[in-house]
Amino acid sequence: MDTLTDATPDRAGLIRRYTLLFAGAAVVLAFLPTLFALVTAPPNTLYLGHQTNVDDHMVYAAWMRQAMEGRILFDNRFTTDPQPGLTFHVYFLLLGWVAKVTGIVGAVTLARVCFSFLFVWLLGRWLEASNVSTFVAKSALTLASLGGGVGFMVFTFFGQEITDKSSPVGALTGGWLPIDVWQPEAFVFPSMLTNSLFMVSLCLIVVVVRAVIEARDSMRPVLGGALAFAALMNIHSYDVLLVTLVLVGFLAAALAAKRFSRAWAGRAALIGLGAVPSALWFLYVLAKDPVFQARANTLTYSPTLQQVVVGILPLVILVVLGLAFNRDDGRNRLRAGALALFVLVLHQWANGADPGKMFAGPVQFGVAFAVACGLVAFMAGDDDFQNFLWAWALVGLVAPYFPALFQRKLLMGLAVPWGLLAAVQAGRCLERMERSHRNILAGATLLVCSLTSLMWLQREVWFVRNDVASTTRHSVYYSPDVVEIIRRLNERTGRTVVVAPSGIPSPSDVPGRFNKPLRNDLNAILSGMTGAYTVAGHWSETPSYLDRLKDVNTIYSSRAPVELKREIIAKYKVDFAVVPVVPGVSIAPFDQLGEVVYLGTHWGLVRLAAGR
Repeated sequence: MDTLTDATPDRAGLIRRYTLLFAGAAVVLAFLPTLFALVTAPPNTLYLGHQTNVDDHMVYAAWMRQAMEGRILFDNRFTTDPQPGLTFHVYFLLLGWVAKVTGIVGAVTLARVCFSFLFVWLLGRWLEASNVSTFVAKSALTLASLGGGVGFMVFTFFGQEITDKSSPVGALTGGWLPIDVWQPEAFVFPSMLTNSLFMVSLCLIVVVVRAVIEARDSMRPVLGGALAFAALMNIHSYDVLLVTLVLVGFLAAALAAKRFSRAWAGRAALIGLGAVPSALWFLYVLAKDPVFQARANTLTYSPTLQQVVVGILPLVILVVLGLAFNRDDGRNRLRAGALALFVLVLHQWANGADPGKMFAGPVQFGVAFAVACGLVAFMAGDDDFQNFLWAWALVGLVAPYFPALFQRKLLMGLAVPWGLLAAVQAGRCLERMERSHRNILAGATLLVCSLTSLMWLQREVWFVRNDVASTTRHSVYYSPDVVEIIRRLNERTGRTVVVAPSGIPSPSDVPGRFNKPLRNDLNAILSGMTGAYTVAGHWSETPSYLDRLKDVNTIYSSRAPVELKREIIAKYKVDFAVVPVVPGVSIAPFDQLGEVVYLGTHWGLVRLAAGR
C-alpha cells in the first residue's frame, strides 16, 4: 500500500508517467468539440474555434490581427472613439505572430492545447516535489483538473438562473446556478475547453507560487518567478491581486508555523517586484487612454457566495471529512469544525444577495479576509506546500469580494487548491483501507466530482450540433457570405469602420435552451477577424455601449428617416454597412446611402457615401 510519505525510488517516475498520461487524455477530451466542429463544418463556412463567449474571443482576435499587421501596441477595435493605442499584451502579440502562419483559429487552438497540457505537467511536477504519496498525487492531479461542484444536478446551457425551481440546489443558491455551471475560469477543465488565456494564466500562477515556496532556501527560483509575475501582470492583471492576497494568507501560515525568515521574505519580495514594470505601464495606459478607462470601469461583480460554495461543495466536503477522520493530529477535528463553520458562515452571509450587486464593502471584506487569514494560520503546519494550499483555498473564497471592479476575475483557479486539498486530506483516510476497496471508493468519488466537467464537454458538442454559441446571438458557423465580406474588408488598408445589425436570438420551447440565432450579431466578428472598427462591437469594450447600439439600430430601422441615418453614419465616419439580405426583398434604403459592393444570399456589403 502507498503511504502518504511514500519515498520509494519509483515514486517520482510513477507520478510523472501518470501526469503525462492524464495530461494527454485531458487535452484530447478538451479538443474533441473543436475537432467535431471542424469535421462537421458545412462547406465554405467560417468556424471561429470557440462556442463559449464568442464576443470575448473576438477581442483577443482583434489584438492578434493587429499583431499580424506588425503592430506592437494595440488599440480597441470595438469603438470609433479617439484613442492613443497603448495596449501592450505580450500573449496575444506572440499568438498574432503565430497566426501569420496558422491563421487566428489555428493559433488559439494550438495555444489552448499546449497550455492545457503544460498546466497539468506543471501541477504534476509540483506534486512530485511535494511529500504526498503516489496515490494521493494521482488523485490530486485528477481532482484539481476535473473537480467541480453539484452543478451537474441543475446543469443548463445558457444563463445563470436555475430553470427547475424545485431543485434542492436552488434552495442552496437562491435560485442561481452554482459557478461550476457557467464560470470556466474558476475550474481547469472548463478553461481547457473554452479559453487558452485562462490556461496560460494558470500556468504562470503555478510558476510564481512554486518560486515563492522554493525561494525559502535559495535565490535560484527568484528570476524565473519574477519574470512569470511580470507576464501575469501584463496578460491577466487580476490574477496578480489574487496571488498577492493569497500570499498574505501564506505569510500568516508561515508565521504561525514558525517557518518565516527575513531572507525568505526578501526573496519573495523580489519575485513580487517582477510585476512592477507591467503594473506601471498599466497605470500609464489607464491615465492616458479614455477608452481603456471606460473598459476598466465596466461593472462585473462576483456571483454570490452561495453560488461559489455550492460550485465547489463536494471538494469542500472531502476536505472537511478528511480532516475529521484523520487522527494523526489531535487538532484535526477542531480544524474540520472550524473549516465547516467558516464555509457555512460565508454561505449564509451571502443569503439574499443577487448576482451583479456588491454585498461586501471595504469593512466587511476586511473582516472576512482577516478571518480567512486567521483560519489559514490555524491550519498551518510544517509543510509549505499544504500551507500554501490552505491560503489559496481559504483566501480564495473571500478574494472575489475585494471592493473593486471586475471582482469575478478573482475566482481564477479556485477549484485547484480545493481539489488538491481534497485529495490530500481524504487520501490520508483512504490509504488505510484495503487497496481494492480504496480504489473503488476513490474512483467513484472522482467520478462524482468530475460530472460537471463532463457536462461542459457535452454542452460544447451540443453548441456545435445546434449551431448556436453561448451568447445566443452568435452561431458556431458563419455563411460563405460572411467569409466573403471578411475577405473584402481584409483587402483594405488603413482605418475602416463598419456597422452590422444587432443579433436576434431564437429561444427554444425547451426551458434554458436557444436555437440557432435568427440573425447573427456580426459586429464583434468583423472587428476580430478583420481589424475593422465597429460602432457598437462589444458590451464591455465599447464605451457607452447601449447608446452606440441605439444609433446602430437606427441605421437599420425601416422607420428612421434617411437623413437621420446619414447623420449617424457621418458622426461615426462609417465606411461600410453589412446588410441582411432577404430573397426577393430590396435592401433599400441602403442603396440610397451608398454603393452595394457585394450582394450574397444572406448578407450584403454597402460602401457608404456619408462615411467620410
